[in-house]
Amino acid sequence: MSIPYAIQANNIAKTVTSGHQTLTILEALDLAVAVGERLAIVGTSGSGKSSLLALLAGLDVPSAGTITLLGRDLAGLDEDARAAWRAGRVGFVFQSFQLLDGLSAQENVMLALELAGTARPAARERAATLLADVGLTARAGHTPRQLSGGEQQRVALARAFACQPDLLFADEPTGNLDRATGEQVIERLFAMNTAHGTTLVLVTHDDTLAARCDRCLRLVDGRLVADHA
Repeated sequence: MSIPYAIQANNIAKTVTSGHQTLTILEALDLAVAVGERLAIVGTSGSGKSSLLALLAGLDVPSAGTITLLGRDLAGLDEDARAAWRAGRVGFVFQSFQLLDGLSAQENVMLALELAGTARPAARERAATLLADVGLTARAGHTPRQLSGGEQQRVALARAFACQPDLLFADEPTGNLDRATGEQVIERLFAMNTAHGTTLVLVTHDDTLAARCDRCLRLVDGRLVADHA
């Protein structure tokens, strides 16, 4: 069954309590992201962009409102059920990489494939190809601690692309890269969008990246507004 929207968020809010104070991060926020759309979310540091990304991806739950991810209402699903729904459908590129220190670059990419049900030999071959695509064949056996920040980011990208996800979330995907490598990453992101119809939701401070998206929204005072900067 085809769906018109990869993400639908209705009247979502996120509050956190610290001591006797309640802090509102997001408030009465609505968002619909069409299948295949490229959406950039921008905003000042601390505006809640990463918090919003976590909610839309089902990594966190809203204090109020509903979120539908790839046709599935996330309300009432526990953490394991949300993870099962994302497996093989949703990819992530985190600002902090989120690579496992005890695994090599190749094993980090393989893990994403194996969790989605790919047999280990096929996962190993696919991971090697993906690392070659990001120029890391010679570093495939190195652990994250043996890699530079830019190299770790490229491993994270290879992992995100591994299952050819329907939806890719990226939190500052070029933030730790030099200009040349950052441009390569941007090209790969949009090549995936074109080749596979992957929906892209990007949090970024990179004006070049934001300008290439179909739509750019700015997070201001817990709400999303069209960006005209």
